[in-house]
Amino acid sequence: MEEYAEKNKLKYGLVLALFFVFTVFFYGPTGIYLANADELRFGLGVVIKVSLIVSLVIFVLITVFSLIVPKKLFKWYMLLVFGVTLGFYVQGNYINHDYGVLDGSDIDWGDYTGYGIVNTLIWAACIILPFIIYLIIRKKDKELINKIVFFACIFLVVIQIPAFISQAASYKKKGKETLAITTKDMFSYAPQDNIVLFILDGMDERYYGDYLSRHPEFEADNEGFVHYDNALTGGARTMMAMPILYTGIPYNRQDTYSDYIDEVFKQDNLLEKMSKAGYEVRIYSETLFFSNDTAEDVENFELIKDPVTSKYMLARKLYKLSLFKFMPHFLKSRFWMNTAEFEEAMKRENDYEFNDIKFYELFNQQKLTIDKSKKKTFTVYHMEGAHRPFDMNEYGKASKAEKPGRRPQMAGVFRIVNDILSDMKEKGIYDSSTIMITADHGDMKRCQRIMLLLKEAGATGEIRYSHAPVSSFDFPIYFAGLAGETMTNEYGVDMLSLKDDDQRTRYLFRNSSDNSKLVVRKYVTNSDAADNDAMIQIDEYVDNAEKEPYVLGDRLGFDADDNGNAYAVEGFSLNHGFRTKIKGPLSTLLIPFAEKPDKTITCKIELHDRTPVKAERTCIIEANGVEVFRGIVNADLVAKGINFEIDPSVFKDNNLQLDFKFPDVPEEQMNLEMGDRSHTMSLVSIVME
Repeated sequence: MEEYAEKNKLKYGLVLALFFVFTVFFYGPTGIYLANADELRFGLGVVIKVSLIVSLVIFVLITVFSLIVPKKLFKWYMLLVFGVTLGFYVQGNYINHDYGVLDGSDIDWGDYTGYGIVNTLIWAACIILPFIIYLIIRKKDKELINKIVFFACIFLVVIQIPAFISQAASYKKKGKETLAITTKDMFSYAPQDNIVLFILDGMDERYYGDYLSRHPEFEADNEGFVHYDNALTGGARTMMAMPILYTGIPYNRQDTYSDYIDEVFKQDNLLEKMSKAGYEVRIYSETLFFSNDTAEDVENFELIKDPVTSKYMLARKLYKLSLFKFMPHFLKSRFWMNTAEFEEAMKRENDYEFNDIKFYELFNQQKLTIDKSKKKTFTVYHMEGAHRPFDMNEYGKASKAEKPGRRPQMAGVFRIVNDILSDMKEKGIYDSSTIMITADHGDMKRCQRIMLLLKEAGATGEIRYSHAPVSSFDFPIYFAGLAGETMTNEYGVDMLSLKDDDQRTRYLFRNSSDNSKLVVRKYVTNSDAADNDAMIQIDEYVDNAEKEPYVLGDRLGFDADDNGNAYAVEGFSLNHGFRTKIKGPLSTLLIPFAEKPDKTITCKIELHDRTPVKAERTCIIEANGVEVFRGIVNADLVAKGINFEIDPSVFKDNNLQLDFKFPDVPEEQMNLEMGDRSHTMSLVSIVME
């Protein structure tokens, strides 16, 4: 019988292809994904789909090539392919060096020359080993090598399967659908009956008054508005305020924030009311404040089942990362990458970005258009307003100032608003439109006082002033009324019925923090919105999140659902729904571990881009009193995040205390109230593995 007949070549070609493809092209990328799933937005399903397609193609190519290899050379081909694949298997599973987190930081390859030499020798051994075995056994049975290769391939595939199953079993399935806000019809209006709401984040009435003192022309040039100087927000800050604008229902921390959002939008809400009344509803904001259900009523909301927009780009990045793991040391630099590159596979051209500079660029490109097919529209523009980091100048462009300030930022914001109003006049829809310009919350004291301008459809004449005691709880009632619908809530009234000298009881729900517990404080006042001293706390809703033992690999999020905030014991300020601020010279987390680590762990800290970087403060992080990180808080650090290793020797018990120290901040700040200390960093998440 011919040793390498076509049938045998197919048999051995199939197992060689299986070993190579399963190790490098299937389990390689899926295993890497499963180990980092918490940090990636796409799900396991798309990874398996891409891996299976690529694996199938490579499998067929190797099998076909095996069939066309000449019979005389097939043995040497078989031994070479097996040896190289064995090298990949050993490299990927046993001899990979820890090069640190792939966060964009350069790797000094020259530091690893010694390891590279050892690595190369191991690779050489793997490749030569099959040939050595063949030379040893060929005198006894030259066909035995075929059986060895065949069963070795099967065995090395089989022993990888339990590890894959174990990783897959612990995978936490991502949500089936995620909400996306697009730029669809962003500046498109009906010929008449348009309602436009500008929400300028953090625009305190005092800030607006300061702006007017320097730019009185803003109100002089825009007729028909009423300036309410006694407006009180129902919620502060943004995560509290935004849902109230649409539902009138405050958050009291009885559930997680995401559960609250899901629940309130199942009840009467403004978006549903306006949609049912025939308005085309468009909201340009952040997804945090809306449930998936709102996609039914909002034209520019989409439910995305798969965030990946380019399977080709995902495959490229996935296999680049996989090959970085499997390649020998001296070839790894060709496959070095930043894991953030995966975002390139999820870019959507029409995604709305909460960024006033880009907002203005888009407006200048498109300008307003009148679509006669639209009967009536309800449009909300949520803008950065008076919020830090003050990265915009008075012309609505990126600030180049060394110390950008609030005043240029506000001048830029009102330039954008004024240009839109001017375009509405030019297009002939200003007079017939209802326009509100307001804030989600203020910024002074308890952030309770907000700016409020309202122009009703048909209103003309010079600006009028009102001292009526309005509240943002009134807004959904007002807008629903314009649509001929009815909305009520416990704290809101018909704002147009209020007179300047009316006395009214108003309420504020203020998100606050006491380090180890997050709270919502409920205030009541019968006085002016500016009278902070008249605000009386009447209730407190405490976050009772338990300090569950930390399991390696879990994500500690400092977002609305605050599972990370439960571990804060000092120096933590407000939770803003998507981040938490740390303040002063010292901030501390105390994290109980489910099990005391027995090996070095890597800690990855994601920072929010609102972390202040102008001061370039030194940051020192200590783990149980041992310094593990020292660096400068600058734009580069914020973009890359903080990464360091913790040796198991620092653990005396199952507890890990992380101290964030800022020696440039005066120690005297520890005697100040938390809100008065210097903002040093904004945390988004921490993952240790």
